[in-house]
Amino acid sequence: MAKKVEVDAKLLIVAIALLIVATVGSAFATYLIFARSNTEVAAQSGEVGEKKRPLGPTYDVGEFTLNLASSSNQMRFIRTQIVLETSSNRVISDLEDRTPQIRDQLIRLLRARTVEELNSADGMEQLRLDILQAMNTLVTKGEVTDVFFIDLIFQ
Repeated sequence: MAKKVEVDAKLLIVAIALLIVATVGSAFATYLIFARSNTEVAAQSGEVGEKKRPLGPTYDVGEFTLNLASSSNQMRFIRTQIVLETSSNRVISDLEDRTPQIRDQLIRLLRARTVEELNSADGMEQLRLDILQAMNTLVTKGEVTDVFFIDLIFQ
């Protein structure tokens, strides 16, 4: 006659639990390895921290042609068009009500810059941050989230 193989139920449960733990552990380790390699590839291609987000409501402030500050006696001009991105449509109505203040503030900020400052990448980024900060002091119903230069010509 054939021998009956008896398997203890506790041993079977422990074996299945170990199999599940090993499977989950290997899946987690695989995830960590691939996530780390994707981050390294994105960092090499310059994509880290640049998550695409939808564009919010925008407000076109208009075009500006202004004299720039100058360290020499030579007159230098800037021509630019500025668009502000906002957090909501309520901010757009607030900006429309404050158009003269906004344009005045932008003229002050632009005229205080020299061509040398604006030609550098850091200078343009600093101008962008200064505009963002100045616009957020003027609005009361939300915030301005970004500043876009549509045209930018120095002469």
